This record gives sequence, structure tokens and C-alpha cells, in this order.
Amino acid sequence: MERINDGRRNILVHGDADIDDLPVDGLDELPNIASTEPFLPEGTDEPEIYPGDVIFGVNNGEIVFGELIYDRVDEGTVVIPLNTGVYKLVTDGEFTSRFFRTDEIHIYDDISDDVVEMDVEFDEQQIERPQTRRPR
Repeated sequence: MERINDGRRNILVHGDADIDDLPVDGLDELPNIASTEPFLPEGTDEPEIYPGDVIFGVNNGEIVFGELIYDRVDEGTVVIPLNTGVYKLVTDGEFTSRFFRTDEIHIYDDISDDVVEMDVEFDEQQIERPQTRRPR
């Protein structure tokens, strides 16, 4: 386990973790991730975050959030809260502030590393259009 403690942040990185190491009950599997490109939280120089990592925020000994990092996009970070399973966009400022607003951040490294692969072809012939005499 690696610790990053600079006085304002207390981050513990749990390397070589798997789903059984997470502090949750009832989680059998995680969804695939969108990419594998690492990123740094805005305005920081560590830690590198990877899609597939799971992050927990702890305040006063209580877990306040637990999320799978799904992807990094221009607008922020796409996460999947483990308690809802619903994709959520977290803006850069909000994502970074979590590292300072919690007593501890626990990063479980590389929990989900399977990337979603799409094999879709568009079929314009299936688009239906009404027959009208005047254009809209």
C-alpha cells in the first residue's frame, strides 16, 4: 500500500487489488470501462487515476462515497457510484475537491480493466420518415 500525505490530503493507494478487496458487501461484478488512459486530478501532480480504479472517500471513519472511475472526458470524470450503478459526470473542480474535503481517500487500483468494445454498424434503411407533401 502506498500513502500520499501532504498535510492537506491523506490518500492510500491499494495496489494489486481485486473486487474482493473492496469494502463493500453484495457487489459481484463491475461494468467494463471506457478507456485506459490515466489522468491527474485538476491542479495536482499525484496520484494518477486510471479508468478501472475504485475510489472511496472516508470522513470520520464513515464511507461517504465509493465510485468506479469509468472514463475521463473534456467535461470532467465519468464515474459509476457503487451504491446506485448509474453513470454520473463529476466536474474537474468537484472531483479534485473530494481529495481535500475527506479525511481519507482510498484508491483501489485496477479493479476493472476490461474496456467496452462496440461493434455497431449504422443502417440508414431502418430510419422511418413520414410521407408529407410540404417540407418542414
